[in-house]
Amino acid sequence: MEIARPKTQTEKVHSILRDIVEESKECGNYVVVAQPRRSFEEKPAQNLDGYMGLHIDFSGYSHGFCSCEKLLVDMARNYLIDTVLETDAKYLFFVGEDTVIPWNGFRKLHETVEKNPNAMAVGVYYVKLSVPMIMIRDELNHIRPADVTPGQVFEAWQTGLDAALIPVKLLREMRDADPEIPFCCIAGPQQGYPFIGEDNFFVHRWRKAGHKLLVDTDVQCLHMDIETGKYTAHPDIDLDNYFTQIPITERLTIKDKRLLDKRYIERMPEAPKYEET
Repeated sequence: MEIARPKTQTEKVHSILRDIVEESKECGNYVVVAQPRRSFEEKPAQNLDGYMGLHIDFSGYSHGFCSCEKLLVDMARNYLIDTVLETDAKYLFFVGEDTVIPWNGFRKLHETVEKNPNAMAVGVYYVKLSVPMIMIRDELNHIRPADVTPGQVFEAWQTGLDAALIPVKLLREMRDADPEIPFCCIAGPQQGYPFIGEDNFFVHRWRKAGHKLLVDTDVQCLHMDIETGKYTAHPDIDLDNYFTQIPITERLTIKDKRLLDKRYIERMPEAPKYEET
Protein backbone atom coordinates (compact mmCIF):
# COMPACT_ATOMS: atom_id res chain seq x y z
CA MET A 1 0.00 0.00 0.00
CA GLU A 2 1.41 3.31 -1.11
CA ILE A 3 1.37 6.01 1.52
CA ALA A 4 0.25 9.40 0.21
CA ARG A 5 2.95 11.99 0.37
CA PRO A 6 1.97 15.04 2.42
CA LYS A 7 1.42 18.12 0.27
CA THR A 8 4.07 20.75 0.38
CA GLN A 9 3.25 24.34 1.27
CA THR A 10 3.55 25.32 -2.39
CA GLU A 11 1.16 22.59 -3.48
CA LYS A 12 -1.38 23.62 -0.86
CA VAL A 13 -1.21 27.25 -2.00
CA HIS A 14 -1.64 26.27 -5.66
CA SER A 15 -4.61 24.07 -4.73
CA ILE A 16 -6.34 27.07 -3.14
CA LEU A 17 -5.50 29.25 -6.14
CA ARG A 18 -7.08 26.70 -8.50
CA ASP A 19 -10.17 26.59 -6.28
CA ILE A 20 -10.48 30.37 -6.51
CA VAL A 21 -10.28 30.25 -10.31
CA GLU A 22 -12.84 27.45 -10.57
CA GLU A 23 -15.19 29.16 -8.13
CA SER A 24 -15.01 32.38 -10.14
CA LYS A 25 -16.22 30.49 -13.23
CA GLU A 26 -19.48 29.76 -11.42
CA CYS A 27 -20.23 33.45 -10.92
CA GLY A 28 -22.53 35.20 -13.36
CA ASN A 29 -21.96 38.65 -14.80
CA TYR A 30 -23.75 41.44 -12.94
CA VAL A 31 -23.39 43.72 -15.96
CA VAL A 32 -22.50 42.94 -19.58
CA VAL A 33 -21.05 45.65 -21.82
CA ALA A 34 -22.47 45.34 -25.35
CA GLN A 35 -20.74 47.14 -28.20
CA PRO A 36 -21.73 47.20 -31.89
CA ARG A 37 -18.61 47.55 -34.03
CA ARG A 38 -18.10 48.61 -37.64
CA SER A 39 -15.05 46.38 -37.90
CA PHE A 40 -12.87 44.54 -35.42
CA GLU A 41 -9.88 45.82 -37.41
CA GLU A 42 -10.49 49.31 -35.98
CA LYS A 43 -9.52 50.13 -32.41
CA PRO A 44 -12.47 51.30 -30.26
CA ALA A 45 -12.09 54.40 -28.12
CA GLN A 46 -11.91 52.45 -24.84
CA ASN A 47 -10.94 49.02 -23.55
CA LEU A 48 -14.03 47.57 -21.85
CA ASP A 49 -13.24 43.86 -22.13
CA GLY A 50 -11.66 41.76 -19.38
CA TYR A 51 -10.35 42.85 -15.98
CA MET A 52 -6.97 44.39 -16.69
CA GLY A 53 -6.45 47.88 -18.07
CA LEU A 54 -10.14 48.77 -18.19
CA HIS A 55 -11.08 52.37 -18.93
CA ILE A 56 -14.31 52.37 -16.86
CA ASP A 57 -14.54 51.54 -13.16
CA PHE A 58 -16.33 48.21 -12.66
CA SER A 59 -14.54 47.50 -9.37
CA GLY A 60 -16.43 45.00 -7.23
CA TYR A 61 -18.95 44.06 -9.95
CA SER A 62 -18.64 40.90 -12.01
CA HIS A 63 -18.85 41.94 -15.62
CA GLY A 64 -18.69 40.58 -19.15
CA PHE A 65 -18.36 41.89 -22.67
CA CYS A 66 -19.95 41.05 -26.00
CA SER A 67 -19.54 42.61 -29.42
CA CYS A 68 -20.25 42.07 -33.10
CA GLU A 69 -19.09 43.61 -36.36
CA LYS A 70 -20.29 44.47 -39.88
CA LEU A 71 -24.01 44.37 -39.12
CA LEU A 72 -26.57 47.11 -39.66
CA VAL A 73 -26.92 48.84 -36.32
CA ASP A 74 -30.47 47.63 -35.63
CA MET A 75 -29.45 44.04 -36.34
CA ALA A 76 -26.34 44.48 -34.20
CA ARG A 77 -28.29 45.79 -31.23
CA ASN A 78 -30.90 43.02 -31.52
CA TYR A 79 -28.15 40.41 -31.65
CA LEU A 80 -26.37 41.85 -28.62
CA ILE A 81 -29.57 42.18 -26.58
CA ASP A 82 -30.50 38.58 -27.39
CA THR A 83 -27.00 37.49 -26.38
CA VAL A 84 -27.27 39.19 -22.98
CA LEU A 85 -30.78 37.80 -22.45
CA GLU A 86 -29.25 34.32 -22.56
CA THR A 87 -27.20 35.18 -19.46
CA ASP A 88 -28.18 35.87 -15.86
CA ALA A 89 -26.88 39.46 -15.98
CA LYS A 90 -28.80 42.16 -14.15
CA TYR A 91 -27.79 44.97 -16.51
CA LEU A 92 -26.85 45.48 -20.15
CA PHE A 93 -24.56 48.44 -20.76
CA PHE A 94 -24.54 49.68 -24.37
CA VAL A 95 -21.38 51.67 -25.15
CA GLY A 96 -20.63 52.99 -28.63
CA GLU A 97 -17.21 52.23 -30.06
CA ASP A 98 -16.57 55.99 -30.43
CA THR A 99 -18.20 56.93 -27.12
CA VAL A 100 -15.88 57.64 -24.18
CA ILE A 101 -17.50 57.00 -20.80
CA PRO A 102 -15.98 58.85 -17.83
CA TRP A 103 -14.13 56.68 -15.32
CA ASN A 104 -17.04 56.71 -12.82
CA GLY A 105 -19.75 56.58 -15.52
CA PHE A 106 -20.98 53.06 -14.82
CA ARG A 107 -21.17 53.67 -11.09
CA LYS A 108 -23.18 56.88 -11.57
CA LEU A 109 -25.65 55.28 -13.99
CA HIS A 110 -25.91 52.25 -11.74
CA GLU A 111 -26.76 54.48 -8.77
CA THR A 112 -29.54 56.09 -10.82
CA VAL A 113 -31.18 52.86 -12.02
CA GLU A 114 -30.94 51.26 -8.58
CA LYS A 115 -32.95 54.20 -7.23
CA ASN A 116 -35.42 53.91 -10.14
CA PRO A 117 -36.07 50.20 -10.80
CA ASN A 118 -38.57 50.90 -13.62
CA ALA A 119 -36.05 52.89 -15.65
CA MET A 120 -32.97 52.75 -17.84
CA ALA A 121 -30.34 55.45 -17.44
CA VAL A 122 -28.21 57.09 -20.11
CA GLY A 123 -25.24 59.39 -20.02
CA VAL A 124 -24.86 62.56 -22.07
CA TYR A 125 -23.12 62.42 -25.40
CA TYR A 126 -23.34 64.85 -28.28
CA VAL A 127 -23.93 64.57 -31.97
CA LYS A 128 -20.49 65.36 -33.37
CA LEU A 129 -20.21 69.13 -33.89
CA SER A 130 -23.79 69.59 -32.69
CA VAL A 131 -26.24 69.27 -29.80
CA PRO A 132 -26.60 66.68 -27.00
CA MET A 133 -28.31 63.52 -28.22
CA ILE A 134 -30.85 64.07 -25.42
CA MET A 135 -34.29 65.34 -26.45
CA ILE A 136 -37.22 66.38 -24.28
CA ARG A 137 -40.87 67.11 -25.06
CA ASP A 138 -41.70 70.48 -23.52
CA GLU A 139 -44.93 71.99 -22.22
CA LEU A 140 -45.77 73.31 -25.71
CA ASN A 141 -45.41 69.79 -27.16
CA HIS A 142 -42.16 70.74 -28.88
CA ILE A 143 -39.24 68.34 -29.16
CA ARG A 144 -35.93 70.03 -28.46
CA PRO A 145 -32.45 69.31 -27.05
CA ALA A 146 -32.36 69.19 -23.27
CA ASP A 147 -30.33 71.33 -20.91
CA VAL A 148 -27.65 68.84 -19.88
CA THR A 149 -25.89 70.93 -17.25
CA PRO A 150 -24.26 68.52 -14.76
CA GLY A 151 -26.06 67.76 -11.52
CA GLN A 152 -29.41 66.62 -12.92
CA VAL A 153 -31.42 63.42 -13.35
CA PHE A 154 -34.49 63.88 -15.54
CA GLU A 155 -36.81 61.99 -17.85
CA ALA A 156 -36.13 62.35 -21.58
CA TRP A 157 -38.31 61.87 -24.64
CA GLN A 158 -35.59 60.47 -26.89
CA THR A 159 -31.92 59.60 -26.53
CA GLY A 160 -29.32 57.56 -28.33
CA LEU A 161 -28.24 54.19 -26.96
CA ASP A 162 -24.45 54.57 -26.96
CA ALA A 163 -24.18 55.19 -23.20
CA ALA A 164 -27.19 53.31 -21.85
CA LEU A 165 -27.50 51.09 -18.77
CA ILE A 166 -30.60 48.91 -19.15
CA PRO A 167 -32.14 46.45 -16.65
CA VAL A 168 -32.24 43.00 -18.27
CA LYS A 169 -35.42 42.15 -16.38
CA LEU A 170 -37.30 44.89 -18.24
CA LEU A 171 -35.87 43.76 -21.58
CA ARG A 172 -37.21 40.26 -20.89
CA GLU A 173 -40.63 41.71 -20.12
CA MET A 174 -40.61 43.56 -23.46
CA ARG A 175 -39.61 40.38 -25.32
CA ASP A 176 -42.18 38.23 -23.54
CA ALA A 177 -44.98 40.73 -24.26
CA ASP A 178 -44.54 40.10 -28.00
CA PRO A 179 -41.57 37.95 -29.07
CA GLU A 180 -42.17 38.70 -32.77
CA ILE A 181 -41.30 42.39 -32.46
CA PRO A 182 -37.55 43.20 -32.59
CA PHE A 183 -36.08 45.48 -29.96
CA CYS A 184 -34.65 47.74 -32.66
CA CYS A 185 -35.63 48.48 -36.24
CA ILE A 186 -34.60 51.05 -38.87
CA ALA A 187 -37.06 52.33 -41.46
CA GLY A 188 -37.20 55.15 -43.99
CA PRO A 189 -38.62 56.29 -47.33
CA GLN A 190 -38.17 52.83 -48.84
CA GLN A 191 -40.79 51.60 -46.40
CA GLY A 192 -42.96 54.71 -46.66
CA TYR A 193 -41.74 56.45 -43.49
CA PRO A 194 -39.50 59.38 -42.60
CA PHE A 195 -36.20 58.08 -41.30
CA ILE A 196 -36.67 56.19 -38.01
CA GLY A 197 -33.48 55.12 -36.27
CA GLU A 198 -33.00 51.99 -34.23
CA ASP A 199 -32.79 54.10 -31.08
CA ASN A 200 -36.10 55.84 -31.91
CA PHE A 201 -37.75 52.46 -32.29
CA PHE A 202 -36.33 51.06 -29.05
CA VAL A 203 -37.07 54.13 -26.93
CA HIS A 204 -40.64 54.38 -28.28
CA ARG A 205 -41.29 50.76 -27.31
CA TRP A 206 -39.61 51.34 -23.95
CA ARG A 207 -41.85 54.27 -23.07
CA LYS A 208 -45.00 52.53 -24.36
CA ALA A 209 -44.18 49.63 -22.04
CA GLY A 210 -44.46 52.09 -19.14
CA HIS A 211 -40.75 52.38 -18.40
CA LYS A 212 -38.80 55.58 -17.77
CA LEU A 213 -35.92 56.90 -19.84
CA LEU A 214 -33.69 58.78 -17.40
CA VAL A 215 -30.68 60.96 -18.13
CA ASP A 216 -27.92 61.42 -15.56
CA THR A 217 -26.06 64.57 -16.55
CA ASP A 218 -23.17 63.79 -14.21
CA VAL A 219 -22.16 61.20 -16.82
CA GLN A 220 -20.72 63.46 -19.51
CA CYS A 221 -19.26 61.40 -22.37
CA LEU A 222 -16.96 62.29 -25.23
CA HIS A 223 -18.12 61.52 -28.77
CA MET A 224 -14.78 60.82 -30.37
CA ASP A 225 -13.51 60.62 -33.91
CA ILE A 226 -11.43 57.49 -33.40
CA GLU A 227 -9.11 58.30 -36.30
CA THR A 228 -7.94 61.63 -34.90
CA GLY A 229 -8.84 61.58 -31.19
CA LYS A 230 -10.87 64.75 -31.63
CA TYR A 231 -14.19 64.92 -29.81
CA THR A 232 -17.44 66.76 -29.08
CA ALA A 233 -18.62 67.08 -25.48
CA HIS A 234 -20.10 69.40 -22.86
CA PRO A 235 -18.00 72.56 -22.50
CA ASP A 236 -17.44 71.96 -18.78
CA ILE A 237 -15.50 68.68 -18.59
CA ASP A 238 -12.20 67.60 -17.09
CA LEU A 239 -10.24 65.40 -19.50
CA ASP A 240 -8.51 63.76 -16.52
CA ASN A 241 -11.79 61.84 -15.98
CA TYR A 242 -11.43 59.90 -19.25
CA PHE A 243 -9.18 56.98 -20.14
CA THR A 244 -8.84 55.81 -23.72
CA GLN A 245 -6.91 53.57 -26.11
CA ILE A 246 -6.66 56.48 -28.54
CA PRO A 247 -4.99 59.69 -27.35
CA ILE A 248 -7.52 62.46 -26.78
CA THR A 249 -6.41 65.44 -28.84
CA GLU A 250 -8.76 68.42 -29.13
CA ARG A 251 -12.35 69.39 -29.76
CA LEU A 252 -13.83 68.89 -33.20
CA THR A 253 -14.42 72.17 -35.04
CA ILE A 254 -16.35 73.18 -38.14
CA LYS A 255 -13.14 72.66 -40.12
CA ASP A 256 -13.57 68.92 -39.48
CA LYS A 257 -17.14 68.71 -40.79
CA ARG A 258 -16.43 67.89 -44.44
CA LEU A 259 -14.08 65.08 -43.48
CA LEU A 260 -16.59 63.65 -41.00
CA ASP A 261 -19.42 63.84 -43.54
CA LYS A 262 -17.30 62.17 -46.23
CA ARG A 263 -16.27 59.36 -43.90
CA TYR A 264 -19.86 58.85 -42.74
CA ILE A 265 -21.15 58.49 -46.30
CA GLU A 266 -18.35 56.12 -47.26
CA ARG A 267 -19.09 53.87 -44.30
CA MET A 268 -22.83 53.65 -44.87
CA PRO A 269 -23.83 50.11 -45.84
CA GLU A 270 -26.08 49.59 -48.83
CA ALA A 271 -29.67 49.95 -47.70
CA PRO A 272 -31.41 46.56 -47.47
CA LYS A 273 -34.12 45.88 -50.04
CA TYR A 274 -37.51 45.01 -48.58
CA GLU A 275 -40.04 42.91 -50.41
CA GLU A 276 -43.70 42.52 -49.70
CA THR A 277 -44.58 39.07 -48.37
